[in-house]
Amino acid sequence: MRTQRQARDILGNPSLTVYDNPRSLLMCVYNRDRALCHRQDATNAPRLDRCRPSCANIARTDHHAAGLLAHAKALEEQSASEALPRPLADRLARRAEQLRELARSHEHDRIHHQEPPV
Repeated sequence: MRTQRQARDILGNPSLTVYDNPRSLLMCVYNRDRALCHRQDATNAPRLDRCRPSCANIARTDHHAAGLLAHAKALEEQSASEALPRPLADRLARRAEQLRELARSHEHDRIHHQEPPV
C-alpha cells in the first residue's frame, strides 16, 4: 500500500477480503483479477501457499517487515557456517538480501499514520 487513499479504499471496499499470511510475512488484499497464485484455478480465495512476490495483491505491515529482517538475519548467520557447501551458503546469502530488499521497500512505501491538524 503506497498512499493513505489506497489504504482507505482497501479498507472501505466490501468486495475485497484481506488474508494474513504469516508464513510468507505478508497480507493478501485479495482481488481475483490480479491474483498470481492461481491463474487457471476457478476458486474465489487466494492460494496462500503460492504467494508470488510480484503479485499486486500483496500488502505488508511493519510487523511483517520486522519478520523479514529477522528471517534474513537467521539466513545470513546460517550462510556463514563453514560446514555448508559454498553454493548453498551463497544461495542463503542471496535469499537474505532479497528479504532485506522487501523490508526496505516496505519502509520506503509504507503509509504513515498522521494525526489530524489541531
